[in-house]
Amino acid sequence: MEIYKYTIPVPYFTFSANAYLIVMENKEAILVDTGPSAPQALETLAATLKEAELGWDAIRHIFVTHGHYDHFRLAAQIVERTGALVWIHPADQQKLTSVSENPFFVEPEPAIHFLEKLGVSKAEIASLMREVATMERQTKPLSDSCIRSLAPGTALKFPGLTIKVIHTPGHTPGSCCFHIAENGVVFTGDTLLPEITPNPVFEIGGGESDRSLVKLRESLSQIRRLRASTAYPGHGEPILSIGPVIDSQFGHMAERSDQVLRILGDHGLSTLSIAHELFPSGGRFHTWLALSETVGYLGWLRFRNRVRIRLDGGIVYWEQLYADSN
Repeated sequence: MEIYKYTIPVPYFTFSANAYLIVMENKEAILVDTGPSAPQALETLAATLKEAELGWDAIRHIFVTHGHYDHFRLAAQIVERTGALVWIHPADQQKLTSVSENPFFVEPEPAIHFLEKLGVSKAEIASLMREVATMERQTKPLSDSCIRSLAPGTALKFPGLTIKVIHTPGHTPGSCCFHIAENGVVFTGDTLLPEITPNPVFEIGGGESDRSLVKLRESLSQIRRLRASTAYPGHGEPILSIGPVIDSQFGHMAERSDQVLRILGDHGLSTLSIAHELFPSGGRFHTWLALSETVGYLGWLRFRNRVRIRLDGGIVYWEQLYADSN
């Protein structure tokens, strides 16, 4: 087995996304993620195949770590060329198959209600939803016929290797890591990154919409228990010492949690107000990502009984709980 990394710049952002070509002993190949559909994306993959001395028809499977466009958007074009099967967790599958202009908000009403509770005005909600639509609308949908569901704990056997599926929600509901026990490597998508803390993306609707960071922390602990020697992340360089990176992530999370509590003080603040204090700088997609991370940290603090919520006029306000609070 050989692993080839290729990297593609992500449109609208200043960073790149990683994808990986795994060449098996029978000279067939598996892709872990595909990268975004950037202008040079197919050429980059073609160059990687050439380096591995393979043709397009060698690609038989595509494993998608999670349903964000910078990790799967090239999949439809690759499937057209190769007939490969695409594997993804059911919780993220709709992102790959939706024909909606904005697959993130196939039904906008629940999203509007959710964002209103965060303290976002109707005008700001329209702007936020346009931001996400800008990222998502150019996604070419995949047919259900080429998609296979990833079941947590499944061990999928291929020539010379076995891929164990580890469900690691938090960054998205369907985020998965792929562990190859034969050589001790794990592909972590955006669940574990080398230099930045993964953004805990909130889940719209349901009773646990603020539990993304709680789930992400549990997922990082799962990765630690694998005792893998190397992690191949969705962004950045391979991680050769996994434990210290996870420790660093947990340390950063603790510091950010304390920062949220300092912002709250003795006040009751909306999620949007806290997000503006926590992430004051602007930029494209800034408010959306800031809200997402803020919801994650508030949910983690609520899980630890450090904050509580108060509903007033349809808006959720967060209040700090002290040791003598009831």
